[in-house]
Amino acid sequence: MQKHKIIEAQQQFIQKLVGKCTHALTLQTNLSTHNINVQKLEQNISLAKGAMTALKPKFNRLLTGNGHRRKNHHIPIIVVSLEGTLNTYDRNKTLHFHIAFGNFDNTRLDDEFLEKLKSHWIGTGVGTEDIKLDPLIIGREQGWGSYITKEAYKGNEQCIDLTNTQVPNHLLVD
Repeated sequence: MQKHKIIEAQQQFIQKLVGKCTHALTLQTNLSTHNINVQKLEQNISLAKGAMTALKPKFNRLLTGNGHRRKNHHIPIIVVSLEGTLNTYDRNKTLHFHIAFGNFDNTRLDDEFLEKLKSHWIGTGVGTEDIKLDPLIIGREQGWGSYITKEAYKGNEQCIDLTNTQVPNHLLVD
């Protein structure tokens, strides 16, 4: 019962953060989970999180130029979820990230944005060309917040990648 309450509290917190985001992003990896043992899965999770850590400064730069280095209020909010750790039975499943992000100038999402992002993601060594970017519909952010935390209810309490999630200070206050 206590574990369920912790998961619910985490989900509510993530939904609150996602409510401050404007876009949703899905990044696929080439890290298959089919029929792998726990040790190999842990290695793949580590590789995926390492790739996200390498991507994040480049992602910040794509969204803000150098603004994120100069002033805290220019730092984009990025909420990162790693999924696929519970599915070792489907041949077509891989580890993948769901990301909610916001607090940037939307004009940065020009025609070149996806191509540059794709190049950076593939450059990590585990990223694929399979990238999906969508605006979050105002009032429906909570749906995405629930979606990216759904694996917590299935036993993956670590689905939110807190190491790679970033929230500027001014967005932490109500």
